Amino acid sequence: MTINKYLRKELLFPIFSSLLALFFLAGCQKQPSLLFGSSYTDQGTGANIVLVDTSTIIMSTALVDSTSTSGTGYLQVGSYNDDYLGNITSRAYWQVIPPTTLPTLDPRSTTYDSIGLVLFAKTGNPYYGDTTVYQTYVVNQIDTLYQEANGQIGWYSKDSLPLGPDLGSTSVRIFPNLNTALALSNTSQGTGDTVRIPMDKALGQQLYDMIYNKSDTITNGTKWQRWFHGLCLSPGGSNVANLIYGFKDSAIMRIYYRQNGVISTGAFIDFPIGSKAFQFNNVITHYGGNGGYQNKPVDSLVRPTQHPQVPPLTASTRTNHVSFVQTIGGLSVKLKFPNITSIALRSDFIGLLRATLTVRPVPGSFSTTWRLPPAVGIYSSDQSNVAQIPIPALGVAGSQTGALQLDYFHPLNTVYTYDVTNFIKTALLNSTPTAQQTGVILSIPTGATTFNRLIIPDQTYPIDQRITLNVYYISLYPHQ
Repeated sequence: MTINKYLRKELLFPIFSSLLALFFLAGCQKQPSLLFGSSYTDQGTGANIVLVDTSTIIMSTALVDSTSTSGTGYLQVGSYNDDYLGNITSRAYWQVIPPTTLPTLDPRSTTYDSIGLVLFAKTGNPYYGDTTVYQTYVVNQIDTLYQEANGQIGWYSKDSLPLGPDLGSTSVRIFPNLNTALALSNTSQGTGDTVRIPMDKALGQQLYDMIYNKSDTITNGTKWQRWFHGLCLSPGGSNVANLIYGFKDSAIMRIYYRQNGVISTGAFIDFPIGSKAFQFNNVITHYGGNGGYQNKPVDSLVRPTQHPQVPPLTASTRTNHVSFVQTIGGLSVKLKFPNITSIALRSDFIGLLRATLTVRPVPGSFSTTWRLPPAVGIYSSDQSNVAQIPIPALGVAGSQTGALQLDYFHPLNTVYTYDVTNFIKTALLNSTPTAQQTGVILSIPTGATTFNRLIIPDQTYPIDQRITLNVYYISLYPHQ
């Protein structure tokens, strides 16, 4: 049932000028008096603002089978258990290339020392989860040619490659918000803004000897890639650390050696990342029972069964009356407004003034550890169930990201707000056969670099917790 609310005079000053312009357009013709609040004339000549705030919203989660995670700038590695989404794990894959210039090694004056992986934990790198714990990282060599399959274009979250034995591991705590300009290190290793993983000494010795001998496996890029396919960094350990951290994609495999003389000095040879477009993150989720059910709301999500496929929708009624936004995991929320055209059919309706969408996260679903996405975009969508064109605010160019108001002390005050006037204006008059499939998509614009997620309650929740659409329209007489 639709409830109408008439705005008080003090609430209407911001839109007063718009209304005056509307009613002065008719020149010398006698204009109806412009009334605010609950005061009306009995001749039916008054103009009022009507608020409809109980429009039906059908909310669903759209799930795609994979998202592009290549060339994001970060090696996203870790694992965590989410109360709503279950276990999520991420591994990073990349190619390694030899240095463009090789040093001259001499067994009389140089001595091999060790080999290791250097990861860069820069301040401001993305992370998600509990940073008070130690995370174990494991390095493996990729055990197959690092190349795209026939018909493959790019690397996606579902992609993975077979791995060889472990080459090394370390357990470390990272302090992601510690400014290394003010502290010696932002890791428990005390190595500045780097994490260092010792690797198999025999591999290092073999590479050192190949450099000394100027082996064409080192100097020929094609032969090198056929021999050394690449590296994978994964979370390890028997316990989930509840953290995914994004290292810069400037990781280095480094060979350490000594230059002997009167004074022995250390030196190193760096093997950097190859094509950054070929670096990708493999994200493992269990949505829709993929890999086993976890007794979570996401167990009921409908998964795609083929590729390509229109992302299937799962109504919030099947997922404990909530829907999920986590773009890197393939989750976005579609909102449809099945009865919106009835507003324009009202006998008192003469024009839309404004429409706003308010999105509230489920209370208790977010914290300083399980952070909300700071920006959630809003996009038009049709029967394809994918985000299309960003929906701009009325009179403002560019996309909207929700203008998040975050309040950890009073969670009910935490909201994302969108001006959907342009979208609702079109929807009010949309009588096409596909109108019922038209809606908006909520998705994270920087989805490939963040695991932040948003859990949205549907309209079965209390009014101060649910998602709401407020439609303001101009009426020429009091609505009965």
